[in-house]
Amino acid sequence: MKTRPSLQRLLLYSHDTYGLGHLRRNVLIAQDVLQHVRGVQVVLLSGSTVTERFDLPKNLTVVSLPPVVKTGVDEYASRDPRLPFSIVWRARAAIIADVARRFEPDVFLVDHAPQGMKGELLRAFDALRRRSPATRIVLGLRDVVDEPAAVRRSWEAQDVASTLREVFDRVVVYGSPDLVDLAGYGIPSETLQRTTYSGYLCRQPAPDSVVPIPGWTPDMRVVLGTAGGGGDGIDVLLATLEAAERLGLPSLLVSGPLMSGEDRAALEARVQASRGGHLEEFIPGLEGAMSAASVVVTMGGYNSLMEAIPSGTPTVVVPRTWPRREQQIRAGLFASRGLIRVVDGGPGLEDRLERALRAALDAPRHDASTFDRLGLPRLREVLLDEARAAQDLRLGRRAAGAEAEEPVAVPA
Repeated sequence: MKTRPSLQRLLLYSHDTYGLGHLRRNVLIAQDVLQHVRGVQVVLLSGSTVTERFDLPKNLTVVSLPPVVKTGVDEYASRDPRLPFSIVWRARAAIIADVARRFEPDVFLVDHAPQGMKGELLRAFDALRRRSPATRIVLGLRDVVDEPAAVRRSWEAQDVASTLREVFDRVVVYGSPDLVDLAGYGIPSETLQRTTYSGYLCRQPAPDSVVPIPGWTPDMRVVLGTAGGGGDGIDVLLATLEAAERLGLPSLLVSGPLMSGEDRAALEARVQASRGGHLEEFIPGLEGAMSAASVVVTMGGYNSLMEAIPSGTPTVVVPRTWPRREQQIRAGLFASRGLIRVVDGGPGLEDRLERALRAALDAPRHDASTFDRLGLPRLREVLLDEARAAQDLRLGRRAAGAEAEEPVAVPA
């Protein structure tokens, strides 16, 4: 049953400078809102180059931003080497501001970066303040941003505290307060008072999902290895293949659509020479394959763990440690609660993985019943609450005689 339509226009921002995490999270949010809120329009601003690979909701409008790539901590470059970053940045900022001004959303949900990539949202915030002052602006943060001291340094250099105080009506943390405390990031106390912990954003696998390996049967033991977008996942996947071979098990490796051609060719050659290895670039609904697998090897990204942990499948995590420690911190928190096993990357990874896989396969499936996976419905309620506040503000302005212009539909 769909909720009454207090939320009519939702704008999502996903900067998408590296990997698939931000895009996957925002598509999941859009799917949930479109499924449950009657008549809502949802527009997603995304810098991803692979949106067409996803099974997007038919009523979701995606506005593509010129793509950039992350080169270091808070450092970026244009994906098109012919275009200077400064030109790409100005184009992105202009597109975002124009869409925000024309669409006049009830709620603008900003993912992860309070000011956007290198401050590209500041112009849009100003446009909304002048054109649509009733719009409620909400910041959505994953459970772990990075090591707290690193976040404080970065946010202090950009004066993010002022943006949090002056721009955002609400902050939603996509996690649980017993696992992470935002106060360590130096967030202003008045912003913490407007902060809600939603729990984790998890997608439920289809009941008939299977691991897509030729000849696979439900009684087979299969190792599933995945590395998110794949940009830096070659070592993890090669080590997963080697460890599975040593254990005499077939493996399904998911390289990700962002793996370089050179790494993809090397991985393909190794799989072709293997005993029981199978390679896919991308699997829509990967959570279904995780549920069907005997053990999962993955990096420590938010979305990957939100798919693996609820499945109950034993999971071994090889977290990325650069340019952020986010994955390493998250993996440590979840490992301390017995939800996953953690293996450090680097030389000898295949040996450590072999031992971890053997232990995971011999252990019972973990109990994920205490894992707070109700983030989507709770986030939806936050968005509906903020939309009602926006409507009240608009009604108040009209009663006071303020002029209002009709929003412009954003073309699909």
